[in-house]
Amino acid sequence: MISIRRWAIAGVPLVYLFYLPVPSLFTPNIFDRPLELAALAAYLVLGSISLLLFSGLRIPMWLATLNLLFAVLAPLSIMWQRSLSNQENIGGWLVMGVGVVLTATAVRQHRWLALIGLVSLLAEMIINYGVIAFASQGLAGAIVFVLAGLGVSSGLQRATQESDKYREQQAKSLASIAAIEAAQTARQARLKQVLGSAIPMLEKIAQTSSPLTPELKSDAKLLELALRDEIRGKGLMTEAVRAEVARLRKLGVEVALLDEGGIDDLTEVERDQLLARAVSELQVVDSGRVTIRSPRNESFNLTVVATLPGQAAPVLNIKL
Repeated sequence: MISIRRWAIAGVPLVYLFYLPVPSLFTPNIFDRPLELAALAAYLVLGSISLLLFSGLRIPMWLATLNLLFAVLAPLSIMWQRSLSNQENIGGWLVMGVGVVLTATAVRQHRWLALIGLVSLLAEMIINYGVIAFASQGLAGAIVFVLAGLGVSSGLQRATQESDKYREQQAKSLASIAAIEAAQTARQARLKQVLGSAIPMLEKIAQTSSPLTPELKSDAKLLELALRDEIRGKGLMTEAVRAEVARLRKLGVEVALLDEGGIDDLTEVERDQLLARAVSELQVVDSGRVTIRSPRNESFNLTVVATLPGQAAPVLNIKL
């Protein structure tokens, strides 16, 4: 949500809120009209709370409901009490005061309640005073106030939504950057590990002037396959998987490792448990071909398939 400095924004409306009823306090026999005094107190309390309290843009429903009740009941009670004393003019503070409270309600994201309150105020004033109330009782000003509040409310809501979208996109961007950095770090670690295992063999080959022995050729072939595993296997390459792949290749089994991102969302513990289970399943294999693959966007994270030459049905075909 948008961070609002309540005191700075509400300063001018708050001054108007308290100044508005001041002239009415000097009308004759004000203290003989308890309902009007009660409405005045409710106006000051509800208006102040609506302008100043509660974090964020939206006030609680209970407060917005109280504002609506005030907008409906205050004019009725004051008109009834003043009719008893033959004072037909209810005074501008009430109409504009209801307008201020409804405006605050609208700005703070309860537009429908503010509209209902405005319609109620219009109906009560027109029924009692006729259309002349638009000019004589300040009704036009109250309508302008509330409509302006509705416009401000809509604008603030759009601005808040855009701000939330921006922050969400920023969070996603930061997460993507972190993921890329993590992937680069992991790639560098794998490269360091691969080079650490490859360099001794490459130095040995470079220092050999005579043709390579069958044993050295076999070791070089296994090293090539191990390097390929590190590049294509990525996250599949745990110590348990490396040991199992080495075991299978010594038996003459052809092994392929393909990490396509299917385990990227797993925690390290979940990944290790999944691959440990795959290694356990592979213990029955001693010939043929084995493929370990982690496909993306599937209902499973890992597939382990073992086949034998000339045999259609796989020896092992599991999805984890």
